[in-house]
Amino acid sequence: MSSILAITNLSKSFTNGDNVLTILEDINISIEEKETFSIVGPSGSGKTTLLGLCAGLDDTSRGKVELCGVDLGQLNEDERAILRNKKVGFIFQDFQLLPSLTALENVIVPLELQGEKNATQIGKDLLEKVGLEHRMSHYPSQLSGGEQQRVALGRCLIKKPKLLLLDEPLAALDKKLRSKTQLELTTLQKKLKITFVFVTHDQEEAMSLSDRMAIMKNGLILECSSPEEIYENPKSLYTANFIGIANIIEIYKKDENFYSDDLGINFKLNKELKNTKTNILLRPEKIKIQSINNLKTSSFNSFCGEILEKSYLGSFTRYEIKINNKIISVLDQNFNSNSNYNFPKGEKVICSWESESIKILED
Repeated sequence: MSSILAITNLSKSFTNGDNVLTILEDINISIEEKETFSIVGPSGSGKTTLLGLCAGLDDTSRGKVELCGVDLGQLNEDERAILRNKKVGFIFQDFQLLPSLTALENVIVPLELQGEKNATQIGKDLLEKVGLEHRMSHYPSQLSGGEQQRVALGRCLIKKPKLLLLDEPLAALDKKLRSKTQLELTTLQKKLKITFVFVTHDQEEAMSLSDRMAIMKNGLILECSSPEEIYENPKSLYTANFIGIANIIEIYKKDENFYSDDLGINFKLNKELKNTKTNILLRPEKIKIQSINNLKTSSFNSFCGEILEKSYLGSFTRYEIKINNKIISVLDQNFNSNSNYNFPKGEKVICSWESESIKILED
């Protein structure tokens, strides 16, 4: 599979007098055709700046961006605009629909500007593909947020771009509609076989949509891999905390075992440590919670704690459990209303986990 977007040693800085503000530093990414790729990070991490550079909307300070095999740094502004118009589509958080035009009229604007005689029929066919055949004559104010998003998507796709850049495209939607639209986007991307590049601060959104995702912080890409790999085996303490719920525990070598002062318990690991002291990651869904009346605590990988808080989340119940001065999060799956013991606040419980569930964070 060939690369549609290749970014090599890219840096971007702005100068204000004697001050230099570095926004991006030494970015290296290769995005393949037909891939869905997400750039994830908090506000101010450089995500939107990077997306703009991917489309040649600005010049790099160092390094290069190759779009469909063309080095954007070798093109002037007019040449970049021509390439961008042919190869790239944009969807922003504000869908930028024209309020006085219907859904169909909004979609065919790019073709009408090019003088395409069959613009209306092409637009109708595309709106059918995105599931809006019954809403073609409606104005933006008469459409839901999800429908407006699909109109904006149709307007981008009508030019048949090779690459679609999406900047926080679902941020304006409520949670339920956002989840529904995520599934629709995934289905549509697979059907149309277009490369999607998302920018988002929403970790769940990135994980549900992406083939691969890059984690950004302060203008740097910390790691880039599949959502499963980043969640299950993060390389850095930052990523472990940023993606999902994380229990981070400091352990150190004590005699032949590994020990946590915070929890006051021994840990059994399934791999050797490079250092005598490190942090480990224990995801809350990997921890088994049981009544203290049924079991005795093991000398390894278990503890007895007190439930401080509980939150019913539908498919899971989240517990905050105190042991010594440390709070540990646990997610216990609700199989049905009768199968789980309802642990109340204040109850003492035993928590345990398998050695394979412990992920070592060496950085």
